[in-house]
Amino acid sequence: MGVVYREKSAPFAVFESIAEYNTAYPDAQMPHLGEAQPRLRSFTCAASGLWDDLTVSGYKYTLTFLPGGGPGSEGEGVVVATRWGNPPVLLLARRIPLRWAWEVVTKAWPTTLDSAARLLNVTSRDR
Repeated sequence: MGVVYREKSAPFAVFESIAEYNTAYPDAQMPHLGEAQPRLRSFTCAASGLWDDLTVSGYKYTLTFLPGGGPGSEGEGVVVATRWGNPPVLLLARRIPLRWAWEVVTKAWPTTLDSAARLLNVTSRDR
């Protein structure tokens, strides 16, 4: 399964494939490229992507807000970062109210993955 890191200010997990992520989080599936991507809410920071300062890959990522989270979690889901829908999948926040997460991200306008993860994990504790 994915490798969990606790670097910088917020924990995150890295999945090497979409299938690996989907096995770990079957209630919040990440569609494979071309399946349902356009219907998912995503944040790209002015269409340029967020710099990967978590794994320091040198790439830019997009945040995707995936609904689901199991029974009794209506409106909750996970926030992942991908390279425009391609692996790896970085899990930044789980079991989080997606409407709230969207509002926090779009208000703060993060430009890096660490700042997005920090926003979603630190601020969610204060809800």
